[in-house]
Amino acid sequence: MTKAQQIGSMTAKGGFLNEKDICHKFQSYQEDCDAQQWLKIMGYDYAKITQLIATHIPVRIKRSKALALGIHEEKYEESIRYKKADIQIKIAIMIESVISIENISLKKSNTSAGFNQIDKRAVSTYQQLWHFDDTLAYWLKCFTGEILPSAIAKEHAIHARDPKGKRVFLDELPLHAQQEIIHFFQTHQYLIISDIIKGRGGLCAEWILVTRQDPLNTHAIDWVLKDINTTINFYSQGEVTLSPRGSLKIGRITMQRKGGTPDPTSLQFKMNPLELFNA
Repeated sequence: MTKAQQIGSMTAKGGFLNEKDICHKFQSYQEDCDAQQWLKIMGYDYAKITQLIATHIPVRIKRSKALALGIHEEKYEESIRYKKADIQIKIAIMIESVISIENISLKKSNTSAGFNQIDKRAVSTYQQLWHFDDTLAYWLKCFTGEILPSAIAKEHAIHARDPKGKRVFLDELPLHAQQEIIHFFQTHQYLIISDIIKGRGGLCAEWILVTRQDPLNTHAIDWVLKDINTTINFYSQGEVTLSPRGSLKIGRITMQRKGGTPDPTSLQFKMNPLELFNA
C-alpha cells in the first residue's frame, strides 16, 4: 500500500463527518467506496466479509458497554482511563470463521486548522503512568501552575513573566531543571508519544483516520488512514527542545500548560493531525 493509496477524498452533504457518520459508512461497505478503500488499507478483502459491525465508542463508557466491546474485566480500568479509540469495527471473514476487531481514532480538522489537543491529565497522573521521580514532578507542577511562582521564587530565584503570577515557563526554570525535563522526555520519547496517541488497554487505537474539510468548499473532504505504528513513528521524528514560547517540543508533539477551564493546571499534549497527510 503506497502513500497515495492511503489518501482519498469524498463528498459530504453535512460537512464534517463525525464518528456516527464514519460508522454508517463502514456499515454500508458493500456500496460505499470509501469504506471499501479503508478496509483494503487495513488488509481486508471486502468481498470476503460476511458481517461487519461498526460501533461508536463514546467519551464516557459504562462497564457493561466496555465488556460488550470485548474488554476483559481485569483490563476495564486501564482501558477506560487510557482509551483512544473512537470507533470499533468487528469483521467476520468468509471461510476463516474468525472475527477481527479494529479500533480507530478519528481526527477531524480543516485546511486552515493547526494543533489539536490529544491528551491532558494532571502531572501526578503522568507520574503514575511514566514513573518519573518527585523532583521532575515538582518542576512540571511549577510549569503548569499547580505550584505557584510565589512558592518557588525565593528558593530558586525565579522571576516569572506571567503577569497574573499563575505559572512559570520552562525557559524560566533553573538550567538543571530544564535539562532534567528534556533528558526524561528524550529518553522516553517513543513511549510517551505512543501513550498519548495510541493509549493503552483494550480500547487503544490501532488506526488513525484524519478527515480534512476545505473551508471554501464545505462539501469536499479528503482523508488519510494510517496504522498506529506509522503514526507514532512519524510524530516521534525530531528532537526534544524548548519551544520559543517556553513550552516543550517532543518531535512533532507540543507539551504545554492546559490553562483556561476546567483543570487549568493540567499538562496538555497537542499535535497537528493534518501533518499525517505528509507521513
